[in-house]
Amino acid sequence: MLSVLSYKVEVGRRSYLGTLILCLGVSGCVAQAGNVSIIDDVMVPHVAEYHFEMVNAEQGSSIVDASGVLGYRFEKMCDGWVTEMQQIMVLQGAEGTTINSAYSMTQWEDFAGSQYRFRMRDYLDGTKVDEIVGSASRNSDGVTVTYEMPVEVVDELPAETMFPTQHSAMLLKRAQAGEKFGNDLVFDGSGDTPTNRIAVVISDQKDATNSAEDPDKIAATPFHRMSLAFYPIGEAENGPSTEMAVDFGLNGVAHAMRFDYGEFEVLGTLDKVSLLPQPDCGS
Repeated sequence: MLSVLSYKVEVGRRSYLGTLILCLGVSGCVAQAGNVSIIDDVMVPHVAEYHFEMVNAEQGSSIVDASGVLGYRFEKMCDGWVTEMQQIMVLQGAEGTTINSAYSMTQWEDFAGSQYRFRMRDYLDGTKVDEIVGSASRNSDGVTVTYEMPVEVVDELPAETMFPTQHSAMLLKRAQAGEKFGNDLVFDGSGDTPTNRIAVVISDQKDATNSAEDPDKIAATPFHRMSLAFYPIGEAENGPSTEMAVDFGLNGVAHAMRFDYGEFEVLGTLDKVSLLPQPDCGS
């Protein structure tokens, strides 16, 4: 049985909504891995707030309660897309142990899908326990990842590897085309296993049912439920490390999300969402 701390690490690492939010999206098309021109067509810049609560726990689970909040920002800049996430989670153990964790991640991707930068910070009971900083660059042969923290190291990934915003846009395109399955390699830079083979099952289109504070009506669009399983690269034979389902709106707004950690499940509900302005980049 996993410890409370192990659960905390997984909850924090995979709140990248991809990793949504955020780490969402799946594509099975290697040839399209370097093309993110479709993002403007399907994903709107926005800021959102979610709250989390436990909705199911197996008998004998070492976690008896879980709650938290997530702030998410997806913004278009003049040179690319910026995604920011901050999550706070409180886990209550069966023996009375409480774990307070905070997780933040900032990502930048250029419009061509060729450059990616990331910074992740992880806190446990107010103390920083991890920080990862680095960048990735796509070339004709593959993707080169350069870490600055916690140690300076270079890693090479296959040419099919996608970045999170690419991934999200491709997922929406696949859903709109009526495709039901996907299986892709995605790098986000977070945690001990930053590169995952992600399998996805895409539902039919559903009407929005959320009750979020939404002055711009951007969470009123239909959505597809994306059920994702994360298989760390090189460890697929051990099964998925994390499973999640995201109600992903046609415009890139996540209406809700559910994380399955085996012994318990956590539901994330959209509370507030609003549009962000387009950048003023001159001529």
